Amino acid sequence: MASFKDRLKEILIRDELITANELEQALIEQKKIGGELSKILVDMNFVSQDQLTQVLSESLELPLIKIASFNISPDVIQTIPKDIALKYQIIPVSLLGDQLTLAMADPLNIFIIDNVKALTGYMIIPIICRFADIHKAIEKYYLKHEDEQDQESPEQEKNNETFDEIIQDFRDTEDLELIKDGHSDEQSSVEAISDEAPIIKLTDTIIQQAVFAKASDVFIEPLEKAVRIRYRIDGVIREIDRMTKVLHFPLVSRIKVISNLDISEHRLPQDGRFKTIISGDREVDFRVNVLPTAVGEKIVLRVLDQQGTVLDVENLGFEATALQRLKDCAVKPHGLILTCGPTGSGKTTTLYSILKYVDSPEKNIVTVEDPVEYQMKGVNQVNIKAKMGLTFSSSLRSILRQDPDIIMIGEIRDKETLDIAVKAALTGHLVLSSLHTTTAAGSIVRMMNMGIEPFLICSSVLAIIAQRLLRKVCPKCCEPYIVTPEIASKVGLDKLYPKQNIEVMRPKGCKQCFNTGYKGRVGITEILVFSQKVKEAVLARVGEVKIKQVARQEGMRTMREDGLVKAVDGLTTIEEVLRLTSPDEEKKK
Repeated sequence: MASFKDRLKEILIRDELITANELEQALIEQKKIGGELSKILVDMNFVSQDQLTQVLSESLELPLIKIASFNISPDVIQTIPKDIALKYQIIPVSLLGDQLTLAMADPLNIFIIDNVKALTGYMIIPIICRFADIHKAIEKYYLKHEDEQDQESPEQEKNNETFDEIIQDFRDTEDLELIKDGHSDEQSSVEAISDEAPIIKLTDTIIQQAVFAKASDVFIEPLEKAVRIRYRIDGVIREIDRMTKVLHFPLVSRIKVISNLDISEHRLPQDGRFKTIISGDREVDFRVNVLPTAVGEKIVLRVLDQQGTVLDVENLGFEATALQRLKDCAVKPHGLILTCGPTGSGKTTTLYSILKYVDSPEKNIVTVEDPVEYQMKGVNQVNIKAKMGLTFSSSLRSILRQDPDIIMIGEIRDKETLDIAVKAALTGHLVLSSLHTTTAAGSIVRMMNMGIEPFLICSSVLAIIAQRLLRKVCPKCCEPYIVTPEIASKVGLDKLYPKQNIEVMRPKGCKQCFNTGYKGRVGITEILVFSQKVKEAVLARVGEVKIKQVARQEGMRTMREDGLVKAVDGLTTIEEVLRLTSPDEEKKK
């Protein structure tokens, strides 16, 4: 008898919904990332959700239910909260004893079924219904009394519930006291407590609030007698809540479970990732790192939310002349373009924006990343797996045999990778990558220290981009003021604007910006293009300061100068510029 997977493939091919080639691509993708074949087919736009629902109905030999013909009782609707119905696009249909019938577009999604089972305590009986019909039913039963003028999404409204209110649900969870020290050896106890409805609710709330707050990182940190939750928002870490230490171990276990990590390992660091759905169709990726500390395991979640991220070099905030110089470098047939800056400074976004600018069907583009952060159609993206021996250097050797035109390396971490990147740039490839250095000129010194000769640097490097992300002043509460001549002279504004009465903004604080005075971020950059004079300075090994002076004479605007210009334009504040940039040496004539 044919397996369900074979039956599904047979019907898809028979009905000409996909081609054999598309099916093969989906199967390859499934081997890479795992998960259900049905979801992958939809994600790759090979079939629509409605087409898949029809095929699943035939494959599973289950009728396709018309939910509009049901008159669902309010008591049944109340078994699943509004935010869960919206998040998973499901609707409860009937409740008989301890069995809850659940209408779903994809009844093979075990993740949804398990979560709803843990949340409600009922056995879940899935039935198949069209995605559009479920959406209409949610509007009918959950949203018909919603105020259309309310600007908050349903999840945001739900997430206004405090952590303290959620924690009250733990009063009936007897197993918590047994493992409050975080050293339970019973695997079954750990798994049971991580699947409790309250801990699922608490974890989901922490994750969703981070997304709505536009946090880039979530810190779950054990203290002596508490667990501290902190978010990094606009580059600044902010404490959100402290809760009882008893919740630390089940919270860590829950995150390990959804990240497919070893929940019994407490001595070694672990890395993982997971995805979640926000607001029905908004997919957010999380990278997970678990680090053992003296008082328990600390977890850091890196939030990779692609919503609103526009990969366009025109929107990166580059000054017009610098942007044109970068574009001129990017269209050259070979060479090396580097971005540099600390973690979280926007290097990867800049690299992808350049990649999108030069992308065309005639070019063979390959990226090597750890991990892949943005999915780009038409680009071959390799995910590093160091434990299996798939490193940056080993991947690059294989990639060079595939005749690429453009190579993007997520990060140059060692001499071997840098050596391959330089040689690739010298042998006819355009190479994009990043370095962890603080300034553009400092990257040149860093490359020399890693063993690359100056003549190779001059022959391969086209441009180096140093960047930072500054907090933008909140447009709702900021107020203008005139900078005093003393302050203007001290920070260097008088050299950029040799006039009096320079107006900039100062933050005040309001509800829109959580009383910080800042909301959102803007990039500042310095682009060092390898002109003839810069190459001469590099060959002479004159050092970072002299190279920077030569580049400024060639027209490079430093990060400090770029930040001050943006402060005068009303985008940020002078205090923010001074916080993240170093003073410039005077130009030598």
